Amino acid sequence: MTIEPIPQPARLYSLQALRGVAALLVVIFHAAAIWREISGTTGFPGFWDRGWVGVDLFFVISGFVMVWVAGDRTPGLRSAGRFLFDRATRIYPLWWIFCSLMALYFLISYGQPAAPDRESADGAWSVFVASMALWPQGEMPLLPVGWTLTFELAFYALFAVLLLIPPYFRGWVIGAWGVFLILIGLNQPFQDFSPNSWIGILVHPLCLEFVFGALIAYLVKSVSISDVLGRWFVAAGLVLSAGLLVSGFGYGGEGLVKMRVPVAGTIAAVMLLGLVIWERSGGLSVPRFLQVLGDASYTLYLSHFLVLLTLKRLLVPTGLFNDASLSSLYGFMALSTLASIVAALLLYRMVEKPLLTLSRAPLAKWRRNESLTKSRL
Repeated sequence: MTIEPIPQPARLYSLQALRGVAALLVVIFHAAAIWREISGTTGFPGFWDRGWVGVDLFFVISGFVMVWVAGDRTPGLRSAGRFLFDRATRIYPLWWIFCSLMALYFLISYGQPAAPDRESADGAWSVFVASMALWPQGEMPLLPVGWTLTFELAFYALFAVLLLIPPYFRGWVIGAWGVFLILIGLNQPFQDFSPNSWIGILVHPLCLEFVFGALIAYLVKSVSISDVLGRWFVAAGLVLSAGLLVSGFGYGGEGLVKMRVPVAGTIAAVMLLGLVIWERSGGLSVPRFLQVLGDASYTLYLSHFLVLLTLKRLLVPTGLFNDASLSSLYGFMALSTLASIVAALLLYRMVEKPLLTLSRAPLAKWRRNESLTKSRL
């Protein structure tokens, strides 16, 4: 292992593949939950009940990408502003579409833009506004998967502040944040995944997963690591992931919150580190399908819940998956996963890509003008 500057590739395809895998895990997790609602059973536990680990993988990847892409930018308000604009246009436009569709579903079904068992008609619109803004509410947004985006936004805001200081100090600040999270996490009481303030999010144990990813990026950017070691990390990550998926590690309760980061977060970090090292050595070939799925992973993540609800509405009257059996569970998960993937790939091409181009057009125009001005100097 030698300390030296490492040239960065334009794109890490292994990260895209990991995004695709993470989104698939979340889809399978929610598909099993919806099937249990259809069949009226709480039984048939399996690896699908650990599909929530896809979120942990997303958080570690996000921390890595922020440092990998923007960690060395020149300090100042311009860098911070560009970063925030880039992240806002990535997160919000597509979220607004799917959150609005969820609100429309409730509006058509119950006459208000939120479920009646959650909010009265008077408070439903407040929930809608807060959900659209991804503002911490102390409860899930209208489209439940949005709680993770609120965590993402908190991390983006913190990272934007770091872009105001010299690059040398940024890693140290992130490391100090991680130490603080560990110390406060040892003594703080049980927390759910929906804090009611930005401070509550920034001190939440799950933020350690962003720290893991960020520190891995700093490590990989500055240290040359043998591809053999990278393969060993990947092998270890696969074995540990398999063990976690088939274990009885539960979803709810205080035990999960306290153990989620040390277990799922650490496994995700090991896997990401190994894949990045392996790919940068030139020895890893990432399947094209996983790359494509990774490209569409954000659309898949946001759209799959609505796809599942639609399938539930369509299939319940048929009685096709109403029986509580493994064959019924497998059949519904296969159908719903396939439908979610197909819908995501189509929506990525027809909605996400054009929307991203449109939302970032002002910045692209400003950059062209800036380059033209510099060329004339």
